[in-house]
This record gives sequence, structure tokens and C-alpha cells, in this order.
Amino acid sequence: MNWGIIGLGNMAKNFATSIRNLDDTNLLAIASNSFFKLKKFGFRYGVKNKYQFKGYENIFSCKEIDNIYISTLNNTHFELILRCIKAKKNILCEKPFTLSYEEALIIKKELKSSNVFFMEAIAYRTHLQTSFFLEKLKGNIIGKIENIQSTFGFKTRKINNKNRLFNLSLGGGSILDLGCYPVSMSNLIANIDNRYQEIIPNLDNVSGSIFKTGVDEKANARLTYNNGITSDIKVSITDEMENKTIIKGSKGKMIIPNSWLPSAKSFVEVYNKSKSEIFTIDSKFDLLTGQIDFVNKCLKKGKLECDYPAMNWENSINCMFVLNKWKDLLLKKNESY
Repeated sequence: MNWGIIGLGNMAKNFATSIRNLDDTNLLAIASNSFFKLKKFGFRYGVKNKYQFKGYENIFSCKEIDNIYISTLNNTHFELILRCIKAKKNILCEKPFTLSYEEALIIKKELKSSNVFFMEAIAYRTHLQTSFFLEKLKGNIIGKIENIQSTFGFKTRKINNKNRLFNLSLGGGSILDLGCYPVSMSNLIANIDNRYQEIIPNLDNVSGSIFKTGVDEKANARLTYNNGITSDIKVSITDEMENKTIIKGSKGKMIIPNSWLPSAKSFVEVYNKSKSEIFTIDSKFDLLTGQIDFVNKCLKKGKLECDYPAMNWENSINCMFVLNKWKDLLLKKNESY
């Protein structure tokens, strides 16, 4: 199973390190617009010179590459996905896979007429922890699910207006960069009995603040699903948050302390009237190695989409719909002040 990487930032380094843990998987090629990054990365990870591609065109035409991992800036994902589809390369793309719902629908249309695998790299969805807590919830461990609380936020130590997180043209902002985590988690849990056609939530109680560069630095919202489940979500690129998910039910609650970056050994806490329990989940791999292995298994089965509970095409499109609506509502609210 030969992989190529487009874009050689931190996530690419993590991918290249993780892929070494898999016996049947090979990082064959890399592509970057930076000659310096290309040579430094190639030397560090043992990529042969002939597979170090300056620019992107040659990695698409390389017949030895089966799959491409896209880890470039957010604003480039849409065009690179389309180029991968045209080149018949299977795709694992960093989030967000597009910057708009309209672009997401174009990607879906192109994928449906191709024979190309695609998955958005929201890695927690492939981790054993996710399958574990879903089974517990299906087993009625906290009763009927009523409310979800989910957060993801960090404090940027040195704010540079040109930093991708604070650059509107690069797809920055808390909603686009982090919002996919609590939104996809909320959609997953709220649709636990409705896997094949997701309920898309309504949004209200939207609030937050806009940074001077025009990006949303923090954002809150309530998601309301037509099965009665609500979810209160918060994201920020300027404030530290707990980065956990709390699921409240009619008989108790479940806490997922490390929702987004679970380790090979992770924990889920359950509290109800009769007892409290901490469940330990032991995964074979770390988070990113597990994600690559998950994709490999889907590819070997000849699938074009990933297995549940990872992000399939519809999950990603619905998530982008919610993110765009959240962002639009926040911008309109701030404009009115």
C-alpha cells in the first residue's frame, strides 16, 4: 500500500512517523512547493529523491502511488481533492475538507462519478474509544440521551495576524478549524439510532467574537435535533477549553475526557444513580496510526467510503452544512451590533 503526502507541515510529519508502525504500508512520495521542506522532509523520512516532487503535478501522475494524504492549508483542500479524483488517487484529506457547503456538494458529485475512495481525516472517529462509547450508549447505560456538551479550544500563545488560524483567506477561524470536532461528535451521538440518513440540527443561541482580521476567534451554539436531543458546543483559538464531551441521559451521564486526541489507552467515565465507573479502552495503535490502518482496511475491502463510525461522505457534507450555517449566523449577529 503506497502513500504520497501533499503538504509537509506538522500533520505530514505526524503521518510520516505513524505510517512507520504499519508493516504493509509505505510512504513512497512527497510533494511540496517548498524545495527546502521537500529535501529536509525527504531526508528525515527516507523518501527517495525521485519521489520528492517539487510542486504537485508529478505526484498525481506517479503510477506507483495508490493513495494521497492531503495536509496543506485549509483553503487548498478543495482543488487538491478534485485533482486527486481526476488522477484516480484515493484520498485522506485533513479537515476541513472544503471551506463551504457548496464546495462539499461539488466534491460529492465528483466522487459519485469516480471510483475513488475519500475520507476526511477526523481521526477520533476511527479510534476504538469511539466505537466503545457508542456501544455503551446503545446499551442504554445512561438511559435516553437528552443533551450533549462538547468543547474544543486552545490559547494561541503568539498571535500573528498572518498565522493561518487568523487569516480569513487561508480558511482560518475557530469554526472552520475546530468546529468539525464538536459538530461531528454531536451528529454522531444524536444519530446513534439513525445511521443511514443523518438528522441535521437547527442552530440557535449562537454567540462568539470576531478577531480584527475577520476570523471568528471563539464561537458557541446550541444544536437541536428533531428527536429531542440538544447539544451545546464551544470552540476557540484564543481560550483554553476542557476539550471533552459530556453526554447526559435520563439515567445518568457519560464523560469522554479526551474526545479529540485519545491515546492508545483512553478512558470513558459513566455516572448514574446506582454507581460510577471508569472504563479503560486499550487500542492496538496510537490515534494517527490507527486512522491510517482503518483507511487501509477499507481500501483492501474495495470500499469507496469508510466504515461506521468514521466519517463517510454524507457525514462530512452534513458537518460542513452546520459549520457554514454556524459561521454565517455568528457573522450576522456581530454585524448587527
